[in-house]
Amino acid sequence: MLVNTRIRRPRGDDDGAVLITVLVVMLVGFIVASTVAASVIFTVTRNDATRNDTQAFVAAESGRDVAVAALARGCASTTFSGTTPRYESAIFVTTGDRPDTATDPGVTAGCPTRESRYVVIRSTGTAPDGSTTTIDSVYPWQVFPSETPGGVVTYFSGSFNAGVSRYTGDLVLRHGDWSCNIGGVLDGDLYVLEGTVELSNNCTINGNVWASGDVTSSSQAVTIRGNITTNGAVRISANGGALIEGSITAKGPITLTDEGSTPARVTGSLTSRGAITVGSKWTVDGTRTPSHTSDPVFTPTLSWLGAATRWIDLDNTGWGAAYAATDPCRLVSNNPSPTIASLLSTAGDPLVLDFTSCGNGAVTISLNGATVRRDAVFIAKPSVRMVVSVSGTISEAGGPHQMVFVHSDASRNFSGGEPVPHCGNGSQNDKFDVSGSIDPDVHIMIYSPCGLTGTTTSSFSGQYYTNDVTHMHSSATYTCEPMAWSTAFEQLGCRITGDGGLVESSVIQRLGELVYQSED
Repeated sequence: MLVNTRIRRPRGDDDGAVLITVLVVMLVGFIVASTVAASVIFTVTRNDATRNDTQAFVAAESGRDVAVAALARGCASTTFSGTTPRYESAIFVTTGDRPDTATDPGVTAGCPTRESRYVVIRSTGTAPDGSTTTIDSVYPWQVFPSETPGGVVTYFSGSFNAGVSRYTGDLVLRHGDWSCNIGGVLDGDLYVLEGTVELSNNCTINGNVWASGDVTSSSQAVTIRGNITTNGAVRISANGGALIEGSITAKGPITLTDEGSTPARVTGSLTSRGAITVGSKWTVDGTRTPSHTSDPVFTPTLSWLGAATRWIDLDNTGWGAAYAATDPCRLVSNNPSPTIASLLSTAGDPLVLDFTSCGNGAVTISLNGATVRRDAVFIAKPSVRMVVSVSGTISEAGGPHQMVFVHSDASRNFSGGEPVPHCGNGSQNDKFDVSGSIDPDVHIMIYSPCGLTGTTTSSFSGQYYTNDVTHMHSSATYTCEPMAWSTAFEQLGCRITGDGGLVESSVIQRLGELVYQSED
């Protein structure tokens, strides 16, 4: 008889395994739920902290904006506070270089004056939980006349040769000597603040000459249709029939020599603190007063002109909203789309093309033909060389319109108590070529703290504003035109004197655009 020895498990024993499984699932669920809850609590806490930080920052910016508005109204107070949102803000100023905070050396509490260079607004905002954020916002304080004397060159370092060009507008050279040759013509007054004047080869100045140094000519057929006033000496040859349609006043001796065979003439008088020597080929219609006891009188004074023609710092701020429809760097690449010409031909708001993000190679702006229907500014960063070529037919519609080419100044720091050009590319001259046919209602301004080289063979109107044009070559007519682009710069004029005498202008003081902000 066979015996079955296998043990049969009771069917009810599976319930324990199920219970264990349930407990494991519950434990896992509890862990997951706890993790989620912790994450949610952390997120809620973090969001709450972020919200308070944001509220404190927004409150601080509100305090800053209140101070900015107060400055625009005249700065009747320097401290401000508010409760909704909570903030406390204050105005600080400095006459030194750009600070980073309100506690930097040389920064003091107070309203800006004509001597101020930067304004710092410190503002502390407080969130509902009591946390705070403090920001220091730094702005340039802009002080300038409503109309700055302009012309061909308003700041200058080196020498200037008029070449064969014809210039219309007063010419102010702050530093360096001026020479005119090969039939050069200046339709305006000449002011040479720290140098000499050399006239040669049929040079014509249809205006007055004001100079700190000697005024000389050893060549022929010099014509000055105005007065000569100088703190130096005057030496002019009769060769070719020199003509001075005015008087000569000099601190040094006046010498009119007899070279050549053609008679020469001064229609006015001769006045000198030194000796006066007049050759036989010269006719002087007026009186001769040697050994005069007084220095020449300059109107305006050379010191006034030096202050009035101080360098204007320009960079990529103050021009308005920059073009952003496409990457602006593509506009100065090969086969750009769209082209700069097509953007200029589209009427609308001023076109601000900011190329300061475009690598470290030269920024080459080539405009070969266009119909200009809007103002435009082209901006290169300090560390590059700016190369500008304007050629073809540049016509105009609905204007006049302005095209401004700006190589950003590398610094707004002062030197010798005044702003000066700071070239940031290793002192490479920018290049400016003009050819083709340019409508006189398209006013072109070239601004360069690095100086200019290039060739101008076509007439154009506008403004030169540069540190140096020693290497520029020009064989065309340049006509100065008043230009302005608020808030980058106010009007650059073309005349030092008008029908009523010295061109007067009011002094504008205002806050520039934010240049730096720190947060604590």
